[in-house]
Amino acid sequence: MKNNDLIQVVFTEEELTETNTHLDALLTWANKNAPELSLEDRTSLGSINEANKLLVGKTRSYMHQNPDLVPQFVEMAEFERDYKTRNEIEEIIQKLELIQRRLSDTKILLDNDNYHDTMAFYRAVRYLAGEQEQGAIPIYEELKQFFPHGRKKKEEEKKEAETGK
Repeated sequence: MKNNDLIQVVFTEEELTETNTHLDALLTWANKNAPELSLEDRTSLGSINEANKLLVGKTRSYMHQNPDLVPQFVEMAEFERDYKTRNEIEEIIQKLELIQRRLSDTKILLDNDNYHDTMAFYRAVRYLAGEQEQGAIPIYEELKQFFPHGRKKKEEEKKEAETGK
């Protein structure tokens, strides 16, 4: 019989424990260091686009070259801390996005494997129920509710046969 598995992955208990320990530590770190904005704050503050990131970088360079032009109310030490930390966070986000993408892709493959195996089982049960296999009939009756279009089509065919249209 043909195996349609797109992926085969199994996590050991140790791997899951270690991963969750690391994720919990990251979450604790983020809760300590990264405030959560409200939807209103996220909308009003927004984020800067790529062109403005270039502007910030270019302005930083000019501020270092021309410290006498920097307004007194701009604290360069704070600006530098913000700039450095923002770049560090961007690197972390890129790594997290890569991890999320890989896990999401793996989930898609696993979902696909599960769905195809489910459909193979459903087709077998449907056939066996049609052959009056007693063990298959209640399973088929339970599972067929997930396929309402098939039922509607059969009801329409039945009505057409009754009315002669």
